Amino acid sequence: MQYYFKTSDDNEYGPVDKGKIRAWLEQGRMNQDSLVRTVDSEEWRPLNDYPELMALLAPSSSAPPSPTPPPQADVKHYAPHRGALILTFGILGVACCFPFGIAAWVLGNNDIKQIEAGTMDPTGKGITNAGKICGIIGTVLGIFCWGLRLLGFAFEQSQM
Repeated sequence: MQYYFKTSDDNEYGPVDKGKIRAWLEQGRMNQDSLVRTVDSEEWRPLNDYPELMALLAPSSSAPPSPTPPPQADVKHYAPHRGALILTFGILGVACCFPFGIAAWVLGNNDIKQIEAGTMDPTGKGITNAGKICGIIGTVLGIFCWGLRLLGFAFEQSQM
């Protein structure tokens, strides 16, 4: 027999057979209160009014057993990464204040070591590496600019 299925937002699906209804029940798209009608009827009734469909709600013996979740001991807990902080420090080191670049370089280097050792969340490796690189660039630029300032100051003093 073929059936129609009505969703909570009044969308109708069908005609569908018992196999499709079983699949939708297993997926959670339908339940015993879902509105159903036969092809030759216009009356919508809950699925539990149809004994032949209620049998589909019972777990079938041919269905494979649901996999058991892995034991909690297998779950790896990581320290959270500080990628956003390191990237922010790196950008500040390039843009305006090279001591932030030094901090980004040091923090980034330490966090990359922890990520590679498996103790820190590996999803932050890219952003942490980007912050470390910005920190290196900011530090080098800061040292270069301060060096130029000192040379300028020394040149001014020699002209007096």
